[in-house]
Amino acid sequence: MRMDAGLTQREVAEALEWSPAKLLRIENGQVGISRIDLLALLDHYGVDDPERQRHFLALARRSKKQVWTTYRDVLNLDFINYLGYEGAASVIRQFELTFVPGLLQTEEYARALIQGLSTPGEKRKVDRQVQARMARQEIIHRPDPPRMFFMLDEAVVHRWVGAGSSDATIMRRQLQQLAELDATPHIDIHVIPFSSGVHLGMMGSFVILEFPDPVDDDLLFIENGRKALVTREDRSEIERYKGMFWGFETAVRQRPIGEVLDRILRDIA
Repeated sequence: MRMDAGLTQREVAEALEWSPAKLLRIENGQVGISRIDLLALLDHYGVDDPERQRHFLALARRSKKQVWTTYRDVLNLDFINYLGYEGAASVIRQFELTFVPGLLQTEEYARALIQGLSTPGEKRKVDRQVQARMARQEIIHRPDPPRMFFMLDEAVVHRWVGAGSSDATIMRRQLQQLAELDATPHIDIHVIPFSSGVHLGMMGSFVILEFPDPVDDDLLFIENGRKALVTREDRSEIERYKGMFWGFETAVRQRPIGEVLDRILRDIA
């Protein structure tokens, strides 16, 4: 909004009698924003529609609950920025090729997974990452949760994460949680079966976020190891991934995840 108004950070800071550093920290997501400061900014940018003001005030309240920069010691900046957008999304569409998505993981599955991908002796780092992952799941249980659609390659539900073949407890509980979450009104989970053969999703996992305000562009998030792509500007690329996701939905719509999980749970009982 500041850029659309043709204003610099220094001009806004001087008009509101703030330090430029304060506005910079707010715009970078390094700090939360108070109701008074947010209303001052909205007024300065000419946002006088009550409905839009309520929308931004609601976002500000949520941001205070989860200041993701407190986890910058264990999360990279791209992912921290993504989490801020995720908390504001009205629709989340995620395809996952390898592991259960973080929003759907049990705590013990998350811990076993993070430990398995970490250097031995990094207990504090593992604890902090698990803490962040569990805090992230608060959006599932809030009064106004986003609509969530998950597409999982069948490898996700077959790959054991945990103590190994001698103890199926962690994986059993994780699969049971997937079934329970799929039964909630705002979450849909589907499995792309091995019998589908080669599909475009095999190029990598991705997430598409949509937002309640129609003027807000969708966001595409692709993570590959330590690097991530977050884009809202490349509309053609976002539409390409959306089309891919909708193709998955069409292909597996008649295959409830409960049937898939029941069969796997019987095998590991």
